[in-house]
Amino acid sequence: MKNRYIPITLIVAVCLIAAAAGFLFPPSEPETPVRVVLDNSGGRVIFTHVTHTEDFGYECSDCHHDEIGQDKPLPCGSCHPKAFDEKFRKAHQKNFANTEACLRCHENVPTGPLAEEDRPDTENIPLRSEAFHTQCMSCHENDGGPYGENSCYTCHAR
Repeated sequence: MKNRYIPITLIVAVCLIAAAAGFLFPPSEPETPVRVVLDNSGGRVIFTHVTHTEDFGYECSDCHHDEIGQDKPLPCGSCHPKAFDEKFRKAHQKNFANTEACLRCHENVPTGPLAEEDRPDTENIPLRSEAFHTQCMSCHENDGGPYGENSCYTCHAR
C-alpha cells in the first residue's frame, strides 16, 4: 500500500522542481518587444514590434525618435501620456534614466514641483493616442500600409 505513494511523490517533486526552476531562471527579455496592446476609442490595436522591425525593416528610432541617453528606447507613454493629469506629472520623471531627457520638454532640469507658468506647453505635445495615430498613419500612407477611410479595421479591433 505504501508503494503507491512513491510515483505520486515523484510526480509532485518533479513539478515543484520545474516550478522553482521557472522562478529562478526566468526567460530573457527579447531585444525587440513582441507586441504592445494599444487601447483607444477607435478599438484596441495590437502593435507587433517584430513584424514592423523584421518584416518591414523599421528601426526602433523610426518611431521612438531617439534613445535620449538610455540603453533602449523609452516607452511611448513616458513622453506621450494618456492625459496630462496630476498622475502623469507626479510619476513621469521616474521613467528616465538621467536628466538629459528633461530638456526635451523643460527649459531647465526641474528640481521640485513646478509653478503653472514654468510647466511645458502641453498643447504642443501630442497625447499617446494622437502620437500613435499620427506616427502610424504617416508610415502607412508613405510606405503602402493600410491607409484611408476604409482601412481602420485592418488594425483596430471592432
